[in-house]
Amino acid sequence: MEKSKIIDLIRNAGIIGAGGAGFPTYVKINAKVDTIIINGAECEPLLYKDKEIMRLYPEEMIKGLKISMEATGATDGIIALKAKNKEAIPVLKELAKKYSGVRVEIIDDVYPSGDEVVLVYEVTKRIVPPAAIPLSVGCVVANSETFYNIYLAVEKDEPVIYKYLTLTGEVKKPVTIKVPVGVSIKDILPYAGGVTVKSPAFVDGGPMMGKIVFDRNTPVTKTSGGYIVLDSNHPLVIRKTLSPESAQRIGKSACDQCSYCTEFCPRYLLGHDVRPHMVMRSLGLTGGENKNLSQWSLCCVECKLCTLFSCPEMLYPGESCGIAKRELSKNGVRYSLPKDGVLKAHPLREYRKLPTKRLVERLKLTEYDKSAHYENISMAPEEITIMLNQHIGVPCKPLVKVKDIVKAGQVIAKSPEDKIGTVNHSSISGKVVEITDTFIKIKSS
Repeated sequence: MEKSKIIDLIRNAGIIGAGGAGFPTYVKINAKVDTIIINGAECEPLLYKDKEIMRLYPEEMIKGLKISMEATGATDGIIALKAKNKEAIPVLKELAKKYSGVRVEIIDDVYPSGDEVVLVYEVTKRIVPPAAIPLSVGCVVANSETFYNIYLAVEKDEPVIYKYLTLTGEVKKPVTIKVPVGVSIKDILPYAGGVTVKSPAFVDGGPMMGKIVFDRNTPVTKTSGGYIVLDSNHPLVIRKTLSPESAQRIGKSACDQCSYCTEFCPRYLLGHDVRPHMVMRSLGLTGGENKNLSQWSLCCVECKLCTLFSCPEMLYPGESCGIAKRELSKNGVRYSLPKDGVLKAHPLREYRKLPTKRLVERLKLTEYDKSAHYENISMAPEEITIMLNQHIGVPCKPLVKVKDIVKAGQVIAKSPEDKIGTVNHSSISGKVVEITDTFIKIKSS
């Protein structure tokens, strides 16, 4: 198949990164690289949906990989997953023998092994430069579910209208399920047996980089990886909901510059110029000094390892980096690699990797660290809410009007053709009942 045809099918299917920020996949695939990597690390604790996809659809996922290799000209296809995925590994290794250029790489069960820059180094030993993407070193990285979606789009002409996700934590039965995009949290909770606490909070996307949601009407998006249900008084919920102003104030008064946040930073250990302790130091300064030291934040990926594990005083260096980075970006400040900059991994990097089990203990989530196997359910929600901005790029614009009748799989919103964006489809058949600047609501017919 011609490359242009593959790109069109991927774009028209509405495929975006299924495990992160939602970067439009057609942009990644519309490149010339030598290596494509399936990111099956699933480094966020407690989530199982990628593990289950690799177990359930190994050949379909590999076919999605081969389609991507064909489009990009890549000769090396790598399936990266952790050794603990014991069911998937032998199957994938056997299947890989059937497909030229495809191999399996086993990676450590550490956080954040799923960070694409960290993953590229683990399986290729190439270091992606600061403020750059894997494409800069000849690689494309995407989530395992994304490659499965590529297969469905190119081989089956099926758009992205379903999402695989894990429900765990304070529920009666941890489970991984497939649900229509746009269904609400409240409608999927019964499939996990319901909530077991009176005042729940929902960690959307994982305990480290995920956000806290309290509203049960919040809709599932294409980037949702799962929901961890916790009591509203759980320490993780309290820490993640502290206001940015309070986090900055506490850091300004209490940071003793131990530099652990920097010494264990995954990007710093790959030679990137990110130093959270220097950003924390800048909290007590004003004027030019503050701006100068805050530039150590420009390469931060906000994995939150520094905040939720490294800092012995339980401060918020990750949040401080995020605030500083966005403020500098607003003022037009960008990172530029020094001309003579040579990137080298830290000599102690291998000894500073954080085992996921140790992280789970620190987060006080050990009691919830249980298997959440896939269950095939049939779900017909009465209502869905399709968010218009689920991705990096220009938000989608509605192509339908209130009272329009739509079918499952029909395109209902689209980003401009000349901009980076995507396409959204209705995941059910029904009537459009509400359209705003941020969503389209549809009731089943």
